[in-house]
Amino acid sequence: MFQLSLALRFFSKFCRVALICLCFLLAAPVQRISALEEKTDKRDFRDCMSCHEGIEAISPNHPFACAMCHLYPKDRHSTPLASHQAILRNPSDPKIVRQFCLPCHQKEISTLEHSLHGSMAGVINQTRFLWGAQETAAPAIYGIKGPLKPLPDPDFSRAPQKPENLVDDFLRRRCLRCHIHTRGPGGTGLYRATGCAACHMHYSDDGRYRGKDPAISKSKTGYPARHTWTRQIPNEQCLHCHHQNHVGADYEGLFEHDYHDVFRSPLVQGKPKPKTHGLDYHHLSKDIHAERGLWCIDCHTQKDVMGNGVSYSYQMEVPKRSCRDCHGGFGGDLPDLSILAINKAPEGYYFVSRNQGKKHPLPLFSATSAAHRIDAHQNVRCSACHAQWSFQDYGLSVMREEIIQDYKWTERAVQGDPAMEKELKMHTKKDVVGYPVSTDWLSGEKRPGIWSMGWRFRRWEPMPLGVDQKGRFSIVRPRYQYLISAVDQNGHVSLDSIVPQRGDGRGRGWAFTPYVPHTIAPFGRGCFSCHQNRVSAGLSPDEKPTVDTRLIIPSPPAVKTMRLLNAQEQKNLFQPGAKWHRERLRNLKQRSQ
Repeated sequence: MFQLSLALRFFSKFCRVALICLCFLLAAPVQRISALEEKTDKRDFRDCMSCHEGIEAISPNHPFACAMCHLYPKDRHSTPLASHQAILRNPSDPKIVRQFCLPCHQKEISTLEHSLHGSMAGVINQTRFLWGAQETAAPAIYGIKGPLKPLPDPDFSRAPQKPENLVDDFLRRRCLRCHIHTRGPGGTGLYRATGCAACHMHYSDDGRYRGKDPAISKSKTGYPARHTWTRQIPNEQCLHCHHQNHVGADYEGLFEHDYHDVFRSPLVQGKPKPKTHGLDYHHLSKDIHAERGLWCIDCHTQKDVMGNGVSYSYQMEVPKRSCRDCHGGFGGDLPDLSILAINKAPEGYYFVSRNQGKKHPLPLFSATSAAHRIDAHQNVRCSACHAQWSFQDYGLSVMREEIIQDYKWTERAVQGDPAMEKELKMHTKKDVVGYPVSTDWLSGEKRPGIWSMGWRFRRWEPMPLGVDQKGRFSIVRPRYQYLISAVDQNGHVSLDSIVPQRGDGRGRGWAFTPYVPHTIAPFGRGCFSCHQNRVSAGLSPDEKPTVDTRLIIPSPPAVKTMRLLNAQEQKNLFQPGAKWHRERLRNLKQRSQ
């Protein structure tokens, strides 16, 4: 009995010791983690290279410590930073660019704010004029930043009775996602930064990092391809904004599909093909310069893109490098050797591209060409003959809806905007009434309602002609033929396919605008693509226009210095002179020999 009692006391003591040891063992890792956490808490996050040891140097011209660009002055020498919270991702963002880049780049920042890339004045003022919100489209009144008035905040205090009550909301939530003050919606082909980095920091279409920094995930999206600043900007970067049916996409032969699901691209290995730039595209003929490998920046220089200090009101007004500058033209013009990329050799002129410095033979204007022998063609833009196709989108219906209560969006969710597509699909999957929201791209706020769009029909072959601000004959395109609707959160329709009236009271708010299609070929189109062609002359394709073909008849441009063809110019197209017939027959004879 005594031995049993002794054994039990020994076993009890053993258990207490074992329990104490077990608790110690279990507690020890906790103590080590706490020590690690204490060490981490004391780490100075200003020491960027302790984690980002493989990151690329931003550029040889910016040999600064990380803190010079990514921390406010007050945080550079203060107590150790305990987190990333004070670190600025993009010092070139327009909100803070003056605090970081201004000491060295005062001229660049000032001119950029005046430029159309900085102000978006062309889009803003022409749209407001066509919707009846202001009396003139040019000179510009409103912009995003710079010397112009800021675009007004939309008024939601009462139901809209006229298109002019809605235009600022339309611009903010549908049109201005590509300005340099916002990163946009993201998505394949849509990743980019803001400010200077929107162009000078290269993003791949998939938005993934490809550098050597171990601290940056290779699988997450929304990162530049590398932490490098560049002036050698590839076309891929330009297309992150200049996509859909806008100049830039045509350079690469892209014409966007319609929005309905039946127009989506076929499956690839059983999966839907990613929608680059928010949509699928028809692949048409590229511009000859794109085929040869020239970049956008080979023609569009710094003064063109970043401005020259003058506030322009629309794109055609901005001074640019012309076809004649490189290829010569009527009157015996030769290439402009003041352009550094153009060089002369014994065998002829050549052009040095910024795309890896490749040299391209520079073909010169041919005075012996049949079309070039017609004196009247001296006043025709080169693109009016040499463009292979152009964007021609007819009948643009736009609708602001604050409620989704049916299934019409099931197959129409693709609107070229991944954020909106996600919002629409979320609501169409529910069996209850939905109240969608979308982003104001100027304020960054989410607001009730979405703006959807749809076209009556879209083509690339009609090429009507008009006259630009320099008095030269140019291809014109509809920009745009608005039909405006609005539905509030109670399902009340306040506007139903309303055609707006221009701000000057001179007719409906539809406009065709002269522009330069970036679809150039080394050969010109046939004579009858302009002459004796009803569409080129600005008429309906047939004598008795239908509801659709009536839309092809051009409306006057929004800018007063531009116009449509007058009666005499139309007559000249239908009844060209004897020299035109003579040269055409001569050309046919030469081809047959």
